[in-house]
Amino acid sequence: MRERPRPDQPRGNGRPPQRGEARPPSGGRSGPPRDRDRSAERADGERGRPHPLLPSATRTFWSSARNQVANPGLLFDRFAPEAAVFGDRTDATPRRDFLREVIAAAERLAKDALAEQILVRWEATVRAAGAEPCSVELESRLVSGLGAHGPLEIGFRFDRLGFPVLPGSGLKGVARAYAHLVERRDESDPDFLAVFGRVPRSGDAHEVGQAGALVFFDAYPEPGWRLELDVMTPHYPDYYSGKEPPTPWQNPTPITFLAVAPGTRYRLAIGLRQGASDPDGRLRQLALGWLRNGLAQLGFGAKTTSGYGVFRNRE
Repeated sequence: MRERPRPDQPRGNGRPPQRGEARPPSGGRSGPPRDRDRSAERADGERGRPHPLLPSATRTFWSSARNQVANPGLLFDRFAPEAAVFGDRTDATPRRDFLREVIAAAERLAKDALAEQILVRWEATVRAAGAEPCSVELESRLVSGLGAHGPLEIGFRFDRLGFPVLPGSGLKGVARAYAHLVERRDESDPDFLAVFGRVPRSGDAHEVGQAGALVFFDAYPEPGWRLELDVMTPHYPDYYSGKEPPTPWQNPTPITFLAVAPGTRYRLAIGLRQGASDPDGRLRQLALGWLRNGLAQLGFGAKTTSGYGVFRNRE
Protein backbone atom coordinates (compact mmCIF):
# COMPACT_ATOMS: atom_id res chain seq x y z
CA MET A 1 0.00 0.00 0.00
CA ARG A 2 1.38 3.39 -0.98
CA GLU A 3 1.71 5.93 1.77
CA ARG A 4 -0.55 8.90 1.30
CA PRO A 5 1.62 12.00 0.64
CA ARG A 6 1.66 14.71 3.26
CA PRO A 7 0.46 18.21 2.30
CA ASP A 8 4.02 19.58 2.24
CA GLN A 9 5.50 16.59 0.41
CA PRO A 10 6.63 17.18 -3.27
CA ARG A 11 4.34 15.62 -5.88
CA GLY A 12 5.02 14.51 -9.42
CA ASN A 13 6.35 17.89 -10.55
CA GLY A 14 8.89 18.05 -7.69
CA ARG A 15 7.25 20.90 -5.74
CA PRO A 16 4.62 20.99 -3.04
CA PRO A 17 1.11 22.03 -4.10
CA GLN A 18 0.18 25.65 -3.67
CA ARG A 19 -2.91 26.78 -1.80
CA GLY A 20 -5.91 26.73 -4.12
CA GLU A 21 -4.06 24.70 -6.77
CA ALA A 22 -5.82 21.64 -8.14
CA ARG A 23 -4.11 18.29 -7.52
CA PRO A 24 -2.68 16.57 -10.58
CA PRO A 25 -4.45 13.40 -11.75
CA SER A 26 -2.97 10.04 -10.70
CA GLY A 27 -3.19 6.75 -12.51
CA GLY A 28 -5.30 8.12 -15.35
CA ARG A 29 -8.14 9.17 -13.02
CA SER A 30 -9.31 12.71 -12.65
CA GLY A 31 -9.84 14.43 -9.31
CA PRO A 32 -13.67 14.62 -9.20
CA PRO A 33 -14.37 10.85 -9.63
CA ARG A 34 -11.89 10.04 -6.86
CA ASP A 35 -13.57 12.61 -4.64
CA ARG A 36 -16.93 11.03 -5.43
CA ASP A 37 -15.56 7.58 -4.51
CA ARG A 38 -14.29 8.84 -1.19
CA SER A 39 -17.59 10.57 -0.50
CA ALA A 40 -19.41 7.33 -1.24
CA GLU A 41 -17.12 5.45 1.13
CA ARG A 42 -17.73 7.96 3.88
CA ALA A 43 -21.48 7.78 3.34
CA ASP A 44 -21.31 3.99 3.35
CA GLY A 45 -19.42 4.10 6.66
CA GLU A 46 -21.99 6.46 8.17
CA ARG A 47 -24.78 4.06 7.24
CA GLY A 48 -22.91 1.28 9.03
CA ARG A 49 -21.10 -1.28 6.91
CA PRO A 50 -21.87 -4.90 7.96
CA HIS A 51 -18.24 -6.05 7.65
CA PRO A 52 -15.27 -5.60 10.00
CA LEU A 53 -12.10 -3.75 9.03
CA LEU A 54 -10.49 -6.59 7.04
CA PRO A 55 -8.88 -7.16 3.64
CA SER A 56 -11.42 -7.64 0.85
CA ALA A 57 -10.64 -11.36 0.37
CA THR A 58 -11.08 -12.07 4.07
CA ARG A 59 -14.24 -9.99 4.08
CA THR A 60 -15.70 -12.02 1.20
CA PHE A 61 -15.07 -15.27 3.04
CA TRP A 62 -16.40 -13.79 6.26
CA SER A 63 -19.73 -12.83 4.69
CA SER A 64 -20.40 -16.52 3.90
CA ALA A 65 -19.12 -17.98 7.20
CA ARG A 66 -20.26 -15.47 9.84
CA ASN A 67 -23.51 -17.32 10.65
CA GLN A 68 -21.61 -20.54 11.40
CA VAL A 69 -19.00 -19.13 13.79
CA ALA A 70 -18.98 -21.00 17.12
CA ASN A 71 -16.19 -19.09 18.85
CA PRO A 72 -17.71 -15.97 20.43
CA GLY A 73 -14.31 -14.83 21.66
CA LEU A 74 -12.85 -14.77 18.15
CA LEU A 75 -15.95 -12.99 16.86
CA PHE A 76 -15.89 -10.43 19.67
CA ASP A 77 -12.16 -9.65 19.56
CA ARG A 78 -11.40 -9.78 15.82
CA PHE A 79 -14.54 -9.33 13.73
CA ALA A 80 -16.38 -6.32 15.09
CA PRO A 81 -17.98 -4.30 12.25
CA GLU A 82 -16.75 -0.77 11.80
CA ALA A 83 -20.18 0.66 12.63
CA ALA A 84 -20.27 -1.28 15.93
CA VAL A 85 -16.92 0.19 16.96
CA PHE A 86 -18.38 3.70 16.87
CA GLY A 87 -21.46 2.73 18.90
CA ASP A 88 -25.22 2.88 18.51
CA ARG A 89 -27.21 5.86 17.29
CA THR A 90 -30.81 6.93 17.63
CA ASP A 91 -31.68 5.52 14.20
CA ALA A 92 -29.55 2.34 14.26
CA THR A 93 -28.05 -0.09 16.78
CA PRO A 94 -25.01 -1.71 15.07
CA ARG A 95 -23.21 -2.44 18.36
CA ARG A 96 -26.22 -4.11 19.91
CA ASP A 97 -26.83 -6.13 16.75
CA PHE A 98 -23.20 -7.27 16.73
CA LEU A 99 -23.32 -8.31 20.40
CA ARG A 100 -26.43 -10.36 19.61
CA GLU A 101 -24.34 -12.18 16.99
CA VAL A 102 -21.74 -12.91 19.69
CA ILE A 103 -24.50 -14.27 21.96
CA ALA A 104 -25.75 -16.50 19.13
CA ALA A 105 -22.22 -17.84 18.60
CA ALA A 106 -22.00 -18.52 22.36
CA GLU A 107 -25.22 -20.53 22.21
CA ARG A 108 -23.77 -22.65 19.39
CA LEU A 109 -20.58 -23.26 21.38
CA ALA A 110 -22.47 -24.12 24.59
CA LYS A 111 -24.41 -26.82 22.71
CA ASP A 112 -21.37 -28.14 20.85
CA ALA A 113 -19.62 -31.36 21.80
CA LEU A 114 -16.54 -29.27 22.54
CA ALA A 115 -18.25 -27.93 25.68
CA GLU A 116 -18.36 -31.46 27.10
CA GLN A 117 -14.90 -32.41 25.88
CA ILE A 118 -13.23 -29.35 27.38
CA LEU A 119 -14.68 -30.20 30.80
CA VAL A 120 -13.50 -33.82 30.51
CA ARG A 121 -9.96 -32.64 29.76
CA TRP A 122 -10.16 -29.99 32.51
CA GLU A 123 -11.32 -32.56 35.10
CA ALA A 124 -8.54 -34.97 34.18
CA THR A 125 -6.01 -32.15 34.61
CA VAL A 126 -7.24 -31.00 38.02
CA ARG A 127 -7.60 -34.54 39.41
CA ALA A 128 -4.01 -35.21 38.43
CA ALA A 129 -3.10 -32.30 40.74
CA GLY A 130 -5.06 -33.81 43.65
CA ALA A 131 -8.11 -31.56 43.27
CA GLU A 132 -11.73 -32.55 43.83
CA PRO A 133 -13.93 -30.55 41.43
CA CYS A 134 -17.16 -28.93 42.58
CA SER A 135 -19.85 -26.71 41.03
CA VAL A 136 -21.17 -23.27 41.92
CA GLU A 137 -24.15 -21.49 40.39
CA LEU A 138 -24.45 -17.84 39.44
CA GLU A 139 -27.18 -15.97 41.29
CA SER A 140 -26.73 -12.69 39.39
CA ARG A 141 -25.15 -11.64 36.11
CA LEU A 142 -21.37 -11.79 35.90
CA VAL A 143 -19.02 -9.49 33.99
CA SER A 144 -15.33 -10.31 33.64
CA GLY A 145 -12.72 -8.41 31.63
CA LEU A 146 -14.78 -5.22 31.44
CA GLY A 147 -11.66 -3.06 31.17
CA ALA A 148 -9.81 -5.31 28.72
CA HIS A 149 -8.56 -3.73 25.49
CA GLY A 150 -10.57 -4.53 22.40
CA PRO A 151 -12.35 -3.02 19.40
CA LEU A 152 -15.39 -1.99 21.42
CA GLU A 153 -15.57 0.49 24.25
CA ILE A 154 -15.72 -2.24 26.91
CA GLY A 155 -14.27 -5.74 26.94
CA PHE A 156 -15.20 -9.25 27.99
CA ARG A 157 -13.01 -12.17 29.02
CA PHE A 158 -13.05 -15.26 26.79
CA ASP A 159 -10.43 -17.96 26.64
CA ARG A 160 -8.92 -18.83 23.24
CA LEU A 161 -11.70 -21.32 22.50
CA GLY A 162 -14.45 -18.83 23.33
CA PHE A 163 -15.48 -19.96 26.82
CA PRO A 164 -16.19 -17.30 29.49
CA VAL A 165 -13.67 -18.67 32.00
CA LEU A 166 -12.97 -17.35 35.50
CA PRO A 167 -9.16 -17.02 35.83
CA GLY A 168 -7.59 -18.95 38.68
CA SER A 169 -5.63 -15.87 39.78
CA GLY A 170 -8.90 -14.01 40.29
CA LEU A 171 -10.45 -16.91 42.20
CA LYS A 172 -7.41 -17.04 44.45
CA GLY A 173 -7.81 -13.32 45.09
CA VAL A 174 -11.47 -13.78 46.10
CA ALA A 175 -10.55 -16.58 48.53
CA ARG A 176 -7.73 -14.50 50.01
CA ALA A 177 -9.94 -11.43 50.35
CA TYR A 178 -12.59 -13.44 52.20
CA ALA A 179 -10.06 -15.02 54.57
CA HIS A 180 -8.49 -11.64 55.30
CA LEU A 181 -11.53 -9.34 55.40
CA VAL A 182 -14.14 -11.63 56.92
CA GLU A 183 -12.18 -14.14 59.00
CA ARG A 184 -9.43 -11.62 59.87
CA ARG A 185 -6.59 -13.94 58.91
CA ASP A 186 -3.20 -12.78 57.68
CA GLU A 187 0.32 -14.11 57.14
CA SER A 188 0.76 -14.64 60.86
CA ASP A 189 -1.79 -17.48 60.56
CA PRO A 190 -0.08 -20.77 59.54
CA ASP A 191 -3.00 -21.93 57.38
CA PHE A 192 -3.29 -18.58 55.59
CA LEU A 193 0.45 -18.61 54.95
CA ALA A 194 0.40 -22.20 53.70
CA VAL A 195 -2.46 -21.56 51.26
CA PHE A 196 -1.45 -18.18 49.82
CA GLY A 197 2.26 -17.90 50.57
CA ARG A 198 4.09 -14.66 51.28
CA VAL A 199 5.58 -11.91 49.11
CA PRO A 200 8.74 -10.22 50.48
CA ARG A 201 8.04 -6.67 51.54
CA SER A 202 10.34 -3.74 50.90
CA GLY A 203 13.55 -4.27 52.84
CA ASP A 204 12.97 -8.00 53.45
CA ALA A 205 15.41 -10.61 52.28
CA HIS A 206 14.42 -12.58 49.18
CA GLU A 207 14.40 -15.80 51.22
CA VAL A 208 11.42 -14.51 53.23
CA GLY A 209 9.16 -15.09 50.20
CA GLN A 210 7.15 -18.29 50.16
CA ALA A 211 4.95 -19.91 47.50
CA GLY A 212 1.52 -21.13 48.48
CA ALA A 213 0.96 -24.87 48.64
CA LEU A 214 -2.22 -24.81 46.52
CA VAL A 215 -3.09 -24.09 42.89
CA PHE A 216 -6.37 -22.38 41.99
CA PHE A 217 -7.41 -23.62 38.53
CA ASP A 218 -9.38 -21.62 35.98
CA ALA A 219 -13.12 -22.26 36.34
CA TYR A 220 -15.01 -23.43 33.23
CA PRO A 221 -18.77 -23.14 32.68
CA GLU A 222 -20.83 -26.29 32.42
CA PRO A 223 -22.69 -26.98 29.13
CA GLY A 224 -25.78 -24.84 28.71
CA TRP A 225 -24.17 -21.57 29.78
CA ARG A 226 -25.53 -18.37 28.24
CA LEU A 227 -24.53 -14.78 27.62
CA GLU A 228 -26.92 -11.83 27.89
CA LEU A 229 -27.04 -8.19 26.88
CA ASP A 230 -26.81 -5.62 29.65
CA VAL A 231 -26.55 -1.84 29.68
CA MET A 232 -24.94 0.82 31.85
CA THR A 233 -25.80 4.51 31.55
CA PRO A 234 -23.17 7.03 32.75
CA HIS A 235 -25.17 10.16 33.57
CA TYR A 236 -22.18 12.52 33.66
CA PRO A 237 -20.04 11.77 30.55
CA ASP A 238 -18.47 15.24 30.54
CA TYR A 239 -17.50 14.85 34.20
CA TYR A 240 -15.86 11.46 33.62
CA SER A 241 -13.90 12.89 30.70
CA GLY A 242 -12.69 15.77 32.89
CA LYS A 243 -14.50 18.53 30.99
CA GLU A 244 -16.88 19.89 33.67
CA PRO A 245 -18.44 19.08 37.08
CA PRO A 246 -21.26 16.48 37.39
CA THR A 247 -24.09 18.79 36.34
CA PRO A 248 -27.67 17.47 35.83
CA TRP A 249 -28.04 18.71 32.22
CA GLN A 250 -25.46 16.36 30.73
CA ASN A 251 -26.75 13.83 28.20
CA PRO A 252 -26.70 10.22 29.52
CA THR A 253 -24.88 7.77 27.25
CA PRO A 254 -26.19 4.15 27.34
CA ILE A 255 -23.42 1.56 26.86
CA THR A 256 -24.35 -2.00 25.92
CA PHE A 257 -22.12 -4.86 27.09
CA LEU A 258 -22.01 -8.65 27.54
CA ALA A 259 -22.65 -10.55 30.77
CA VAL A 260 -22.85 -14.22 31.78
CA ALA A 261 -26.49 -15.08 32.51
CA PRO A 262 -27.72 -16.01 36.01
CA GLY A 263 -28.11 -19.76 36.52
CA THR A 264 -24.83 -20.58 34.76
CA ARG A 265 -22.88 -23.22 36.67
CA TYR A 266 -19.08 -23.16 36.91
CA ARG A 267 -16.68 -25.94 37.84
CA LEU A 268 -14.10 -25.05 40.51
CA ALA A 269 -10.98 -26.93 41.58
CA ILE A 270 -8.09 -26.32 43.99
CA GLY A 271 -5.12 -28.67 43.71
CA LEU A 272 -1.65 -29.14 45.17
CA ARG A 273 1.43 -27.41 43.88
CA GLN A 274 4.13 -29.86 42.81
CA GLY A 275 6.16 -30.88 45.84
CA ALA A 276 3.59 -29.58 48.37
CA SER A 277 1.96 -31.81 50.96
CA ASP A 278 -1.62 -31.94 52.22
CA PRO A 279 -2.17 -35.61 53.10
CA ASP A 280 -5.64 -35.30 54.65
CA GLY A 281 -6.87 -32.60 52.26
CA ARG A 282 -7.50 -30.15 55.11
CA LEU A 283 -5.84 -27.18 53.39
CA ARG A 284 -7.74 -27.79 50.16
CA GLN A 285 -11.07 -27.98 51.96
CA LEU A 286 -10.24 -24.85 53.95
CA ALA A 287 -9.31 -22.91 50.81
CA LEU A 288 -12.38 -24.19 48.96
CA GLY A 289 -14.59 -22.99 51.80
CA TRP A 290 -12.97 -19.55 51.67
CA LEU A 291 -13.51 -19.45 47.90
CA ARG A 292 -17.15 -20.51 48.00
CA ASN A 293 -17.96 -18.05 50.77
CA GLY A 294 -16.06 -15.30 48.96
CA LEU A 295 -17.98 -15.90 45.73
CA ALA A 296 -21.27 -15.76 47.66
CA GLN A 297 -20.49 -12.71 49.81
CA LEU A 298 -17.92 -10.68 47.84
CA GLY A 299 -18.70 -11.71 44.25
CA PHE A 300 -16.38 -12.10 41.28
CA GLY A 301 -15.47 -9.81 38.40
CA ALA A 302 -16.56 -6.23 37.72
CA LYS A 303 -19.44 -4.24 39.25
CA THR A 304 -19.66 -6.42 42.36
CA THR A 305 -20.72 -3.38 44.40
CA SER A 306 -23.78 -3.25 42.14
CA GLY A 307 -24.65 -6.89 42.81
CA TYR A 308 -22.91 -8.53 39.86
CA GLY A 309 -20.91 -11.76 40.07
CA VAL A 310 -22.66 -13.25 43.13
CA PHE A 311 -22.81 -17.05 43.42
CA ARG A 312 -25.07 -19.33 45.47
CA ASN A 313 -23.09 -21.07 48.20
CA ARG A 314 -24.54 -24.54 47.75
CA GLU A 315 -24.09 -27.56 45.50
